Amino acid sequence: METFDISNWLWPAVSVLLAILLLWALRRRPQAMARPQPSRLVEMEDTLKEVYKLQRDETAVKAGALARAMGISEEMTEGLMEVLVTSGWAEGDVSAGIRLTTRGRERAQELIRAHRLWERYLVDREGMPLDAVHVEADRREHGMTPDEAAELDAELGHPAWDPHGDIIPDAGRRAPPPAGSPLAVCTPGDRLRILHVEDEPPALFAQLVVMGFRPGVEVEVVERKPGHLRVRIGSNLFSLATAAAERVDAAPAPVLPVPLSELPVGSRAMVAEVKGGGKQQRRMLDMGLVPGAEVTAIRTAPLGDPIEYRIKGTAIAMRRSDADSILVEEVRNG
Repeated sequence: METFDISNWLWPAVSVLLAILLLWALRRRPQAMARPQPSRLVEMEDTLKEVYKLQRDETAVKAGALARAMGISEEMTEGLMEVLVTSGWAEGDVSAGIRLTTRGRERAQELIRAHRLWERYLVDREGMPLDAVHVEADRREHGMTPDEAAELDAELGHPAWDPHGDIIPDAGRRAPPPAGSPLAVCTPGDRLRILHVEDEPPALFAQLVVMGFRPGVEVEVVERKPGHLRVRIGSNLFSLATAAAERVDAAPAPVLPVPLSELPVGSRAMVAEVKGGGKQQRRMLDMGLVPGAEVTAIRTAPLGDPIEYRIKGTAIAMRRSDADSILVEEVRNG
Protein backbone atom coordinates (compact mmCIF):
# COMPACT_ATOMS: atom_id res chain seq x y z
CA MET A 1 0.00 0.00 0.00
CA GLU A 2 1.33 3.47 -0.93
CA THR A 3 1.92 5.86 1.96
CA PHE A 4 0.48 9.37 1.81
CA ASP A 5 3.28 11.97 1.74
CA ILE A 6 1.96 15.48 2.53
CA SER A 7 5.10 17.06 1.06
CA ASN A 8 4.04 15.85 -2.40
CA TRP A 9 1.22 18.47 -2.56
CA LEU A 10 1.88 20.96 0.29
CA TRP A 11 4.85 22.82 -1.20
CA PRO A 12 3.38 23.10 -4.71
CA ALA A 13 0.15 24.49 -3.16
CA VAL A 14 2.12 26.99 -1.06
CA SER A 15 4.05 28.08 -4.16
CA VAL A 16 0.81 28.69 -6.08
CA LEU A 17 -0.64 30.67 -3.15
CA LEU A 18 2.47 32.85 -2.89
CA ALA A 19 2.35 33.53 -6.61
CA ILE A 20 -1.29 34.60 -6.38
CA LEU A 21 -0.49 36.94 -3.46
CA LEU A 22 2.45 38.43 -5.37
CA LEU A 23 0.31 39.12 -8.45
CA TRP A 24 -2.39 40.71 -6.27
CA ALA A 25 0.20 42.94 -4.59
CA LEU A 26 1.66 44.04 -7.91
CA ARG A 27 -1.78 44.93 -9.25
CA ARG A 28 -2.61 46.93 -6.13
CA ARG A 29 0.71 48.79 -5.98
CA PRO A 30 0.12 51.41 -8.70
CA GLN A 31 -3.33 52.24 -7.26
CA ALA A 32 -1.88 52.68 -3.77
CA MET A 33 0.90 54.91 -5.10
CA ALA A 34 -1.63 57.12 -6.91
CA ARG A 35 -3.70 57.71 -3.78
CA PRO A 36 -2.90 61.12 -2.18
CA GLN A 37 -1.30 61.19 1.23
CA PRO A 38 -3.79 61.97 4.06
CA SER A 39 -2.54 65.55 4.56
CA ARG A 40 -2.61 66.20 0.80
CA LEU A 41 -6.11 64.77 0.51
CA VAL A 42 -7.37 67.05 3.31
CA GLU A 43 -5.84 70.05 1.52
CA MET A 44 -7.52 69.02 -1.74
CA GLU A 45 -10.92 68.52 -0.10
CA ASP A 46 -10.73 71.87 1.73
CA THR A 47 -10.04 73.54 -1.63
CA LEU A 48 -12.91 71.60 -3.19
CA LYS A 49 -15.34 72.95 -0.57
CA GLU A 50 -14.24 76.55 -1.18
CA VAL A 51 -14.72 76.19 -4.95
CA TYR A 52 -18.17 74.72 -4.28
CA LYS A 53 -19.14 77.70 -2.09
CA LEU A 54 -17.92 80.21 -4.66
CA GLN A 55 -19.55 78.47 -7.63
CA ARG A 56 -23.19 79.36 -6.98
CA ASP A 57 -23.99 79.34 -10.69
CA GLU A 58 -22.22 78.31 -13.89
CA THR A 59 -19.59 81.04 -13.51
CA ALA A 60 -16.05 79.68 -13.40
CA VAL A 61 -14.10 80.18 -10.17
CA LYS A 62 -10.85 82.08 -10.72
CA ALA A 63 -7.63 81.84 -8.76
CA GLY A 64 -7.84 85.35 -7.32
CA ALA A 65 -11.27 84.85 -5.75
CA LEU A 66 -10.30 81.42 -4.42
CA ALA A 67 -7.05 82.77 -2.95
CA ARG A 68 -8.95 85.50 -1.07
CA ALA A 69 -11.49 82.99 0.24
CA MET A 70 -8.78 80.61 1.47
CA GLY A 71 -6.36 83.26 2.72
CA ILE A 72 -3.38 81.90 0.76
CA SER A 73 -1.24 83.12 -2.13
CA GLU A 74 -2.56 83.05 -5.67
CA GLU A 75 0.40 80.93 -6.77
CA MET A 76 -0.42 78.27 -4.18
CA THR A 77 -4.09 78.44 -5.15
CA GLU A 78 -3.29 77.79 -8.82
CA GLY A 79 -1.38 74.66 -7.82
CA LEU A 80 -4.35 73.37 -5.82
CA MET A 81 -6.71 74.13 -8.73
CA GLU A 82 -4.50 72.08 -11.06
CA VAL A 83 -4.68 69.17 -8.60
CA LEU A 84 -8.50 69.36 -8.59
CA VAL A 85 -8.56 69.24 -12.40
CA THR A 86 -6.10 66.33 -12.48
CA SER A 87 -8.15 64.41 -9.90
CA GLY A 88 -11.32 64.76 -11.97
CA TRP A 89 -13.07 66.91 -9.37
CA ALA A 90 -12.94 70.01 -11.57
CA GLU A 91 -12.59 70.95 -15.21
CA GLY A 92 -11.40 73.97 -17.15
CA ASP A 93 -8.23 76.00 -17.39
CA VAL A 94 -6.64 77.44 -14.25
CA SER A 95 -5.89 80.78 -15.95
CA ALA A 96 -9.52 81.21 -17.08
CA GLY A 97 -11.20 79.56 -14.08
CA ILE A 98 -12.49 76.11 -13.17
CA ARG A 99 -15.87 74.50 -12.57
CA LEU A 100 -16.62 71.44 -10.51
CA THR A 101 -17.52 68.21 -12.27
CA THR A 102 -20.48 66.13 -11.13
CA ARG A 103 -18.09 63.98 -9.12
CA GLY A 104 -16.55 67.06 -7.53
CA ARG A 105 -19.93 68.55 -6.58
CA GLU A 106 -21.04 65.28 -5.03
CA ARG A 107 -17.89 65.02 -2.91
CA ALA A 108 -18.18 68.67 -1.81
CA GLN A 109 -21.78 68.07 -0.73
CA GLU A 110 -20.73 64.99 1.24
CA LEU A 111 -18.02 66.99 3.04
CA ILE A 112 -20.28 69.93 3.90
CA ARG A 113 -23.04 67.61 5.14
CA ALA A 114 -20.57 65.66 7.30
CA HIS A 115 -19.04 68.88 8.69
CA ARG A 116 -22.37 70.33 9.77
CA LEU A 117 -23.54 67.06 11.29
CA TRP A 118 -20.33 66.82 13.31
CA GLU A 119 -20.76 70.42 14.53
CA ARG A 120 -24.28 69.58 15.69
CA TYR A 121 -23.00 66.44 17.43
CA LEU A 122 -20.11 68.22 19.14
CA VAL A 123 -22.39 70.89 20.61
CA ASP A 124 -25.36 68.70 21.50
CA ARG A 125 -23.64 65.49 22.62
CA GLU A 126 -20.17 66.51 23.75
CA GLY A 127 -20.98 69.99 25.05
CA MET A 128 -18.15 71.60 23.11
CA PRO A 129 -18.15 75.45 23.06
CA LEU A 130 -19.61 76.92 19.88
CA ASP A 131 -16.40 78.71 18.96
CA ALA A 132 -14.38 75.45 19.14
CA VAL A 133 -16.46 73.06 17.04
CA HIS A 134 -15.45 74.24 13.55
CA VAL A 135 -11.83 73.07 13.77
CA GLU A 136 -12.76 69.69 15.29
CA ALA A 137 -15.56 69.11 12.76
CA ASP A 138 -13.15 69.96 9.95
CA ARG A 139 -10.78 67.28 11.27
CA ARG A 140 -13.47 64.60 11.48
CA GLU A 141 -15.33 65.25 8.20
CA HIS A 142 -12.57 63.98 5.88
CA GLY A 143 -12.64 60.38 7.10
CA MET A 144 -16.42 60.02 7.10
CA THR A 145 -18.25 57.90 4.51
CA PRO A 146 -21.78 58.75 3.30
CA ASP A 147 -23.12 55.71 5.17
CA GLU A 148 -21.51 56.89 8.40
CA ALA A 149 -22.97 60.37 7.85
CA ALA A 150 -26.43 58.82 7.44
CA GLU A 151 -25.99 56.94 10.72
CA LEU A 152 -24.93 60.11 12.55
CA ASP A 153 -27.85 62.01 11.00
CA ALA A 154 -30.31 59.38 12.27
CA GLU A 155 -28.68 59.32 15.72
CA LEU A 156 -29.12 63.10 16.01
CA GLY A 157 -32.76 62.93 14.87
CA HIS A 158 -32.19 64.45 11.40
CA PRO A 159 -31.44 68.03 12.55
CA ALA A 160 -32.17 70.81 10.05
CA TRP A 161 -29.53 73.33 11.17
CA ASP A 162 -26.01 73.26 12.50
CA PRO A 163 -25.15 75.41 15.56
CA HIS A 164 -24.12 78.37 13.37
CA GLY A 165 -27.45 78.52 11.53
CA ASP A 166 -26.35 76.75 8.35
CA ILE A 167 -28.85 74.27 6.90
CA ILE A 168 -27.77 70.63 7.03
CA PRO A 169 -28.66 69.28 3.56
CA ASP A 170 -30.03 65.81 2.93
CA ALA A 171 -27.70 63.40 1.15
CA GLY A 172 -27.25 64.45 -2.48
CA ARG A 173 -28.81 67.90 -1.92
CA ARG A 174 -27.08 71.20 -2.55
CA ALA A 175 -26.21 73.10 0.61
CA PRO A 176 -28.30 76.31 0.39
CA PRO A 177 -26.68 79.66 1.24
CA PRO A 178 -27.72 81.55 4.40
CA ALA A 179 -31.07 83.37 4.22
CA GLY A 180 -31.61 86.96 5.27
CA SER A 181 -29.25 89.89 4.73
CA PRO A 182 -25.91 90.84 6.25
CA LEU A 183 -26.26 92.90 9.40
CA ALA A 184 -23.96 95.48 7.80
CA VAL A 185 -26.65 96.65 5.33
CA CYS A 186 -29.41 97.16 7.92
CA THR A 187 -30.60 100.60 9.00
CA PRO A 188 -31.00 102.21 12.45
CA GLY A 189 -34.24 101.20 14.13
CA ASP A 190 -34.37 97.75 12.55
CA ARG A 191 -35.30 94.90 14.89
CA LEU A 192 -33.74 91.72 13.58
CA ARG A 193 -33.41 88.04 14.35
CA ILE A 194 -30.00 86.49 13.72
CA LEU A 195 -30.17 83.56 11.28
CA HIS A 196 -26.53 82.72 10.73
CA VAL A 197 -23.08 83.62 12.07
CA GLU A 198 -20.13 82.80 9.82
CA ASP A 199 -17.59 80.68 11.70
CA GLU A 200 -14.55 81.91 9.79
CA PRO A 201 -12.15 83.49 10.58
CA PRO A 202 -12.17 81.68 13.96
CA ALA A 203 -10.85 84.64 15.99
CA LEU A 204 -13.63 86.94 14.77
CA PHE A 205 -16.27 84.26 15.29
CA ALA A 206 -15.10 83.69 18.88
CA GLN A 207 -15.44 87.42 19.55
CA LEU A 208 -18.97 87.51 18.11
CA VAL A 209 -20.01 84.54 20.25
CA VAL A 210 -18.72 86.25 23.41
CA MET A 211 -20.74 89.35 22.49
CA GLY A 212 -23.89 87.21 22.20
CA PHE A 213 -24.30 86.89 18.42
CA ARG A 214 -25.94 83.49 17.92
CA PRO A 215 -28.73 82.15 15.66
CA GLY A 216 -32.16 83.01 17.11
CA VAL A 217 -30.97 86.03 19.10
CA GLU A 218 -32.82 89.31 18.45
CA VAL A 219 -30.82 92.51 17.90
CA GLU A 220 -31.67 96.16 17.34
CA VAL A 221 -29.61 98.42 15.08
CA VAL A 222 -29.11 101.67 17.03
CA GLU A 223 -26.68 103.63 14.89
CA ARG A 224 -24.82 103.21 11.63
CA LYS A 225 -21.71 105.16 10.66
CA PRO A 226 -18.94 104.65 8.07
CA GLY A 227 -16.88 101.67 9.17
CA HIS A 228 -19.03 100.53 12.08
CA LEU A 229 -22.51 100.28 13.57
CA ARG A 230 -23.92 100.08 17.07
CA VAL A 231 -26.37 97.33 17.97
CA ARG A 232 -28.25 96.33 21.08
CA ILE A 233 -28.66 92.76 22.33
CA GLY A 234 -30.93 92.75 25.36
CA SER A 235 -29.63 95.53 27.61
CA ASN A 236 -26.10 95.46 26.15
CA LEU A 237 -24.89 97.94 23.53
CA PHE A 238 -22.05 96.94 21.20
CA SER A 239 -19.98 98.75 18.58
CA LEU A 240 -19.43 96.42 15.65
CA ALA A 241 -17.03 96.93 12.74
CA THR A 242 -18.71 96.74 9.33
CA ALA A 243 -16.39 93.87 8.35
CA ALA A 244 -17.64 91.90 11.36
CA ALA A 245 -21.29 92.82 10.70
CA GLU A 246 -20.95 91.35 7.20
CA ARG A 247 -20.38 87.93 8.80
CA VAL A 248 -23.80 87.97 10.50
CA ASP A 249 -27.00 87.30 8.51
CA ALA A 250 -30.33 88.44 9.94
CA ALA A 251 -33.97 88.99 8.98
CA PRO A 252 -36.66 91.31 10.40
CA ALA A 253 -37.95 90.01 13.72
CA PRO A 254 -41.72 89.49 13.44
CA VAL A 255 -43.86 91.07 16.12
CA LEU A 256 -46.67 88.53 15.91
CA PRO A 257 -46.10 85.69 13.43
CA VAL A 258 -49.05 83.61 12.22
CA PRO A 259 -49.26 80.15 10.57
CA LEU A 260 -48.73 80.22 6.81
CA SER A 261 -52.13 78.55 6.37
CA GLU A 262 -53.79 81.77 7.63
CA LEU A 263 -52.13 84.01 5.02
CA PRO A 264 -54.87 85.49 2.79
CA VAL A 265 -54.77 84.64 -0.93
CA GLY A 266 -52.80 87.28 -2.79
CA SER A 267 -50.81 88.32 0.27
CA ARG A 268 -47.04 88.16 0.67
CA ALA A 269 -45.25 87.16 3.84
CA MET A 270 -41.77 86.52 5.20
CA VAL A 271 -40.98 83.19 6.82
CA ALA A 272 -40.20 83.77 10.50
CA GLU A 273 -39.82 80.23 11.83
CA VAL A 274 -40.02 76.61 10.70
CA LYS A 275 -41.47 74.56 13.55
CA GLY A 276 -41.13 70.85 14.17
CA GLY A 277 -37.97 68.91 13.53
CA GLY A 278 -36.34 66.00 11.77
CA LYS A 279 -37.11 65.06 8.17
CA GLN A 280 -40.39 67.01 8.11
CA GLN A 281 -38.59 70.25 8.94
CA ARG A 282 -35.80 69.51 6.48
CA ARG A 283 -38.38 68.86 3.74
CA MET A 284 -39.80 72.35 4.31
CA LEU A 285 -36.30 73.82 4.01
CA ASP A 286 -35.69 71.93 0.75
CA MET A 287 -38.79 73.62 -0.65
CA GLY A 288 -37.24 77.02 0.09
CA LEU A 289 -39.23 77.74 3.26
CA VAL A 290 -36.30 79.08 5.24
CA PRO A 291 -36.41 81.99 7.73
CA GLY A 292 -36.21 85.23 5.79
CA ALA A 293 -37.65 83.81 2.55
CA GLU A 294 -40.66 85.50 0.92
CA VAL A 295 -43.78 83.46 0.14
CA THR A 296 -47.05 84.43 -1.61
CA ALA A 297 -50.41 82.70 -1.24
CA ILE A 298 -51.75 82.09 -4.79
CA ARG A 299 -54.96 80.08 -4.49
CA THR A 300 -56.86 77.60 -2.35
CA ALA A 301 -58.35 74.32 -3.61
CA PRO A 302 -62.20 74.14 -3.79
CA LEU A 303 -62.34 72.17 -0.53
CA GLY A 304 -59.81 74.43 1.18
CA ASP A 305 -56.92 71.96 1.01
CA PRO A 306 -54.23 72.03 -0.36
CA ILE A 307 -53.11 75.67 -0.70
CA GLU A 308 -50.86 76.85 -3.52
CA TYR A 309 -47.95 79.18 -2.73
CA ARG A 310 -45.17 80.81 -4.72
CA ILE A 311 -41.68 80.52 -3.22
CA LYS A 312 -38.62 81.83 -5.06
CA GLY A 313 -40.54 81.91 -8.34
CA THR A 314 -41.81 78.34 -8.03
CA ALA A 315 -45.43 77.38 -7.33
CA ILE A 316 -45.95 74.58 -4.80
CA ALA A 317 -49.08 72.98 -3.35
CA MET A 318 -48.99 72.37 0.40
CA ARG A 319 -51.38 70.67 2.75
CA ARG A 320 -52.89 72.95 5.37
CA SER A 321 -51.42 70.79 8.14
CA ASP A 322 -47.92 71.34 6.73
CA ALA A 323 -48.53 75.07 6.27
CA ASP A 324 -49.47 75.28 9.96
CA SER A 325 -45.86 74.43 10.84
CA ILE A 326 -44.54 77.55 9.06
CA LEU A 327 -44.81 80.83 10.96
CA VAL A 328 -44.81 83.99 8.82
CA GLU A 329 -45.18 87.74 9.13
CA GLU A 330 -47.33 89.38 6.45
CA VAL A 331 -45.58 91.90 4.20
CA ARG A 332 -47.73 94.95 3.58
CA ASN A 333 -47.90 96.15 -0.03
CA GLY A 334 -47.08 99.70 -0.85
